[in-house]
Amino acid sequence: MDVEALVERFGNPKRTYAQKENSMFYAYVHGLVMGELIKRKLTTYMAIMFVLRFTTHGNKTRAYQETHHMASKRTANVNANKYHKRFDVYIVHAITMNLVYKGRIALAYDIKFINTNGIDRYVNKLILEL
Repeated sequence: MDVEALVERFGNPKRTYAQKENSMFYAYVHGLVMGELIKRKLTTYMAIMFVLRFTTHGNKTRAYQETHHMASKRTANVNANKYHKRFDVYIVHAITMNLVYKGRIALAYDIKFINTNGIDRYVNKLILEL
């Protein structure tokens, strides 16, 4: 019996509380950090949405079309590669990937650091890490 048949038979496992807590921590920290980056004018909301959609389904052209509604398919295909190389998009992508690969405990400590020292010092620390 192969693995795919076994997975179909038993179904996908339900998410544990730790996995749910990890995603809640990630969403909280990500929202705070991106808000601070927008306030510092390092990035834009559109760049954040592009990166979130691109990391969700892995298609640059589709992500560009979803964030830039007036773009045709051909224009989106050309511009998506240029847009992905922009500095503000690069910043958002680097910080998003850094936060995604942090564990639950690391994110909990990050939230504790944010609560005691403030979001601006945490963003400075995060930029120095990258």
